[in-house]
Amino acid sequence: MEYVLDGLEAELELERELGVRAVEIDRALLSPAPAAAAGEAAVPAPAAAAGEAAVPASAADIRQPTAKLEPAPANYASSATFLDFVFLHDRPLSPGGIEMMAKIVTAMKKTPETAPIIFTGERPEAKAYVLLGSGALRKWLPGVRGAPGEWVKDSAGNSYLVTYSPEFILRMGPVTPAVKEIKMKMWTSLKGVMQRVVSR
Repeated sequence: MEYVLDGLEAELELERELGVRAVEIDRALLSPAPAAAAGEAAVPAPAAAAGEAAVPASAADIRQPTAKLEPAPANYASSATFLDFVFLHDRPLSPGGIEMMAKIVTAMKKTPETAPIIFTGERPEAKAYVLLGSGALRKWLPGVRGAPGEWVKDSAGNSYLVTYSPEFILRMGPVTPAVKEIKMKMWTSLKGVMQRVVSR
């Protein structure tokens, strides 16, 4: 049960970050109610008034994801025989970019080991490749053109999804409707990558 809730919380946190939805989980609602003492009647918790949102008892009731993600080093060698995803970037990510990608990898129910970020060295074998931004497209597939949300191929026939770089999104500053739209497009395209991997 905890594993399911952790995954759901991570996905909701990412969707909040990407501006797709604003939903929170109150784990206290899923905990069994304490048994009433002998002879005492159980008293239900007061319901929220019409139009009011239920408020958790404390901030501790809503856990924040603690996933940490570091880009794979140049000499990255996976212990897995075949990776699920490989994110390709053109340079090391900033701390904010690392935090954003940690949320994305967690929401995709992957780990840094099964979905590493590579910015230099050899491209490892994987089920799916994601190019993070136009810089990554130019670096990893010189001469190939593609826009965010499109699939492109290399000379060997490997498919790559082009999407936005987290650095590009962070440079856009405050969350505006345009930023929310870009984040939603990025998340939608990444869900398409997950479906493609599952269908293999």
